[in-house]
Amino acid sequence: MRKISYLILKDKVFLIAVLIAILTMFFVPPSKQYLSYFNYKVLVVMFTIMLSVAGIYESHFFYFVATKLVMHLKNMRFIALSIVLTTFFLAMFLTNDAVLLTLIPFSIFILKHVKMEKQIIIIIILQTIAANLGSALTPMGDPQNIYLYAYYQISFLDFMRMTLPVTIIGGLLITITTIILMPKAVVELNITTPKVNLKSLAIYGLILLNALFSILRIVPLIYTLIVTLILGLIFARHLFKRVDWYLLLTFVSFFIITGNLSEMEGIGNFLSAFLDGNIKVYFTGMLSSQLISNVPSAVLLSTFTDASMAKYLLQGVNVGSMGTLVASLASLISFKYILRDYPKLTKRYILYYSLISIIYMAIITFFLLVLFW
Repeated sequence: MRKISYLILKDKVFLIAVLIAILTMFFVPPSKQYLSYFNYKVLVVMFTIMLSVAGIYESHFFYFVATKLVMHLKNMRFIALSIVLTTFFLAMFLTNDAVLLTLIPFSIFILKHVKMEKQIIIIIILQTIAANLGSALTPMGDPQNIYLYAYYQISFLDFMRMTLPVTIIGGLLITITTIILMPKAVVELNITTPKVNLKSLAIYGLILLNALFSILRIVPLIYTLIVTLILGLIFARHLFKRVDWYLLLTFVSFFIITGNLSEMEGIGNFLSAFLDGNIKVYFTGMLSSQLISNVPSAVLLSTFTDASMAKYLLQGVNVGSMGTLVASLASLISFKYILRDYPKLTKRYILYYSLISIIYMAIITFFLLVLFW
């Protein structure tokens, strides 16, 4: 019973989503109609990406790339800029949470190595924001993008046109901030590149390519699932435990919640009327992300908006990934490293993260309103 209780209570977002889903079932009793609630493409693509990224991580590819970029640098400012921008660009293709799980420990190792741990708060904050803004660009960058891309049936190029302004402005802000805040101290790095398991990288890269083909609608979803299961069962059975099953089940709960809410005529009409303009959709997406995180915000709000609002919801929930620590899974991942390794810096981290995030959100929103809408 203790083990079952631990598994249930381990992920609070999952638990809350399940409880709300059960509550909505009292108003809309379970039926065959529930099957139409689920976006199966999102579940299959996310499962495939999780499995492949876990394998790529295991092959040491991330560490290899990061080490290659910093090992010959002698200036702390350029080392920090390399780490932050590596996080920014890798997050576009390999999901923001997976990149942070790899590169934050790498940053901690580097700063300890050069005796510059006093810069740890700034680097982790900038990495976290870089991961969120870099991943905003592509459908595979984070869960809400995968979902909205599939839900609105957006073409890949149209998706990139919608999210490119956020990523460009964010990338410039990240670069400028890193240059301003990081010292030009001369340091000595004596590190070697890890050996990459090329066989593993090829196999897991193939699984990731399989997900990309599904995202680009090149192959049918059923083929993607079959290929992932076959390759996974043959080469990566041990990685199935690394898949975030809680997140997948949380999505299932979100689908039930939003599906049932859409069937409740009064609530559906109210939300649809409230989300009747691009500014309302953008700010509702951004602000609701601060309270319930950007993934549930995307699922909930998309149910009550049409395809003409896709751009504004996409931008809203991606800009809303900054702000509070609960705004995105990536933010919580970074914060856990601070809690574990630097508990005395917790309050300062929250203060600095909130301040930098608010400034970024304001600047990005201003430029979106003035230049891109």
